[in-house]
Amino acid sequence: MNVLFVALVTLQGLFVLELTADVTLPALLVEHRSGWLLAEFLGTAVLFVDMVVRFDELHPKRKPFYLAGIAACAMGWCFQFFVHYLDSALMS
Repeated sequence: MNVLFVALVTLQGLFVLELTADVTLPALLVEHRSGWLLAEFLGTAVLFVDMVVRFDELHPKRKPFYLAGIAACAMGWCFQFFVHYLDSALMS
């Protein structure tokens, strides 16, 4: 689960850098953005369900960071989804 969490945070960071700085992402990420959004959604859903099921077993000092990370991934995914599909609708 930690690998999935790190992968999602890394993807979020890459897409935020693309929006805020003049960073160009590799063609693989840009051309298949819909697939990456679907993968991010599934990953965030898996982490959320894992958090709900194992909440009492999580280390007490790490709970707030885990919760904040999953919330940030979910909000980032919603923002990316909105921007990507709004952009797709305006382009066609």
